[in-house]
Amino acid sequence: MAANPPGENVGVPTSADASRILGEITPVTRRSQQLARDVTMAPPLLAWGLAWIAGSLLFQYLPSPAGAIAGLGVCAAAVAVNVLIRPREVRRSTERRFGLGWWVLMATSPLLVAVAAPGNAKVTAVFLGSLWAVGMLLYGIGVRDLPLAAVGLGIVVVAAATRIAVPRQSMIIVGVAGGLAMAAIGGWRLRWKR
Repeated sequence: MAANPPGENVGVPTSADASRILGEITPVTRRSQQLARDVTMAPPLLAWGLAWIAGSLLFQYLPSPAGAIAGLGVCAAAVAVNVLIRPREVRRSTERRFGLGWWVLMATSPLLVAVAAPGNAKVTAVFLGSLWAVGMLLYGIGVRDLPLAAVGLGIVVVAAATRIAVPRQSMIIVGVAGGLAMAAIGGWRLRWKR
């Protein structure tokens, strides 16, 4: 196999040639990373968005402990979607490390609740939602997923504002608003599944 096509006198590439070639490759690389991210994150975002909506509604309107148990049930379903439905054929080199970070955040959440000692179960739910939203924000920054980072930041801002302005409704507002935002992004990203 010849390095150059027959009859062509191709010289050694210059640094300008290399720069031009890299400039042509960069948009393709970014686009393929975006497509992989969208396909990989669509089901979990949709599942967690729906879980936040359903969980906050159940927790707010069902009497205790039934509401808490039902809310935990929909969260367990979202975890199952994360583990079982995510496409295995699309994997990035950083996914394992970021996935471990998410599991560490989830596993240490009860410890952080013990440290913060929120006043009641609904304040605890808002605290945990805010904590996980910071995780979304950091993950979004880490993998250059600006829509997810924006959702994480938005949830934290809504949580802070509602805890100050309407503390009795903060859990339902944060759950529904955050859930709608996650479900919308997840649903939008499912467009590649056709």
